[in-house]
Amino acid sequence: MEAGVTMEAANATDRLVTAFDHHDPEYTPETAQLVNSEIRERGVTYSPAYGGIWILSRYADVRAALTDWQTFSSARGVHFPRAEGMPMFSPIDFDPPQQREIRDRMADPVTREAVGGLEPRLRRIAARLLAPVVQRGHGDLMAELAEPFAIEVLGVAFGLSDACRSRVRAATKTMWTYISTDRDASKFWPAFHDILAEEIDRVRREPDGGYIAKLAAMRRDGRPLPDEELYSIIVSFCVAGHDNTMNSITRLVHTLGQDPGLQLRLRREPGLRAAVAEEALRRWCPTDRFTRVTTREVTVAGTTIPAGARVVLLFDAANRDPEKFPDPDAFDPDRGNSHQHLGFGHGIHHCMGVHLARAEFAAVLDELAELPVYDLAGPSELHFENGRHIMFDQVQVRFRTGEER
Repeated sequence: MEAGVTMEAANATDRLVTAFDHHDPEYTPETAQLVNSEIRERGVTYSPAYGGIWILSRYADVRAALTDWQTFSSARGVHFPRAEGMPMFSPIDFDPPQQREIRDRMADPVTREAVGGLEPRLRRIAARLLAPVVQRGHGDLMAELAEPFAIEVLGVAFGLSDACRSRVRAATKTMWTYISTDRDASKFWPAFHDILAEEIDRVRREPDGGYIAKLAAMRRDGRPLPDEELYSIIVSFCVAGHDNTMNSITRLVHTLGQDPGLQLRLRREPGLRAAVAEEALRRWCPTDRFTRVTTREVTVAGTTIPAGARVVLLFDAANRDPEKFPDPDAFDPDRGNSHQHLGFGHGIHHCMGVHLARAEFAAVLDELAELPVYDLAGPSELHFENGRHIMFDQVQVRFRTGEER
């Protein structure tokens, strides 16, 4: 048993390696690292959970599956199990040609050029949120920076109203609670649907020039896009546009709080800040997994997976594959290939918001580099949302003053 691993975690690991289930109550952030590592050592594995699932966990295998969308299809939904009545998310729950058409409609607010125009504003948002924490000398960088920053940037980038922004986070948390465990979309989708319907109605009555208004005015074959298609696009932006970014920023500020020396280095070497963000994404993948369904029988690393099989792609395990990233459990911003992580996916479903996410990380790191050094001021506990998103409950910090800086 590894040092620091409890007997309970070790027992849960042994069970989950042979009967993998990411919704099992004992599949926690502690056991996930152990389970994912052991599964990766074994290669392609099978679990009887949910009628049978296959798990890919090595970097080369996961990357190849993400590349081969013709074999590893997204068209039956990447969230699994899937709540009855849950909508499809655009574009990730679609294959070409629909995927390409939807992606084209969603591209405008997240292009490199569009994001470049937002960068000064992102920095101002980060500065405004951090100011009271620094003035006070302490605070929770999860609740006071990462969450409100991600939500506000979401609204700015996509043209969401203040009313919509204020409800998105609560609706997302409710969705992750019920999306798979209860298999009942009626516990979360009607509330989310109402938020989106109100937004669409708002921009149709009073177009404001934002992306949501432009989306609602789009035509296909001379007709407006169906409301259900609009809901699918907007909910994807609402959820993916803040959730992973929020979690990644939280991990970044927690990592820096553990290493004041790295904070000082980032002041001296601003060019290193992007590498720190990429290494954090590699080391702590904000979305642990997605799934696909095979369209044909396929052999992966000597194992034959049948047609119609549900396949789980373990991004976190792939990002810690020593064949790709030597000494993978070490946080090393100098490793040189951190940017090749799979935290943003790969292939046709590579994250659309990658430019915006990286701009957000840059804004936060640039602003922190202008502030006093800080230390962690209390414990932070990790938990899963929906068996996929690893989150801290808080990141309490204390900023140094005077000679401490």
